[in-house]
Amino acid sequence: MTRSQMSNSKPELIIFDLGRVLVDFDFRLVIKRLKRYTVFSEKDIRRYFMQTPLWGAFERGEVEPKDFFSRLSEELKLQNLTFQEFAPLWNSIFTEKHDTVSILARLRGRYRMALLSNVNIMHWEHIHETHDFIQWFDHPVASFEVGIRKPDPDIYRTTLHRAGVSPPKAVFIDDVESHVLSARSLGIQAHRFISARQLVCDLDGILS
Repeated sequence: MTRSQMSNSKPELIIFDLGRVLVDFDFRLVIKRLKRYTVFSEKDIRRYFMQTPLWGAFERGEVEPKDFFSRLSEELKLQNLTFQEFAPLWNSIFTEKHDTVSILARLRGRYRMALLSNVNIMHWEHIHETHDFIQWFDHPVASFEVGIRKPDPDIYRTTLHRAGVSPPKAVFIDDVESHVLSARSLGIQAHRFISARQLVCDLDGILS
């Protein structure tokens, strides 16, 4: 979309993804930490998380945190690790992307904003406690809360419905191509996030 097109079609809602857009995360830290409590190798643990349906269930809110930990302990044969010890091990992986958050600050108050994230309740609550920008969103939508994950079209429809906005009047920013394509299939103006610099170019007509 050109700058003139953007200015002639001002969005009513800007939807941001969370992970890799507003915060970075290093899941390798979780794998390294869990290795201390199991006979499995880091490679085995990494493969487990890539294949287990437990991950998706946790992000859809189908499993409570303590049940998630219990099943994880059983399947990875974790020893001498309590839930209270597991929580910071699981949560302390995020760093704020200040360059993107500064763009968010420029949009704040000028546009209504939504947050749309595939996220489990433990990470969601941790980020709420540690990153003030989360409070800037008018319509935060978390997968565990609505029971749907991107790229399922219904999670975008849920976000639009909550905001009372039609797809062409919404802009969506996400780093995952399949998520972007799903949003576009509904008529949402979607941009794949590459960097803050690229995002400034993508939102040129909005930011100016």
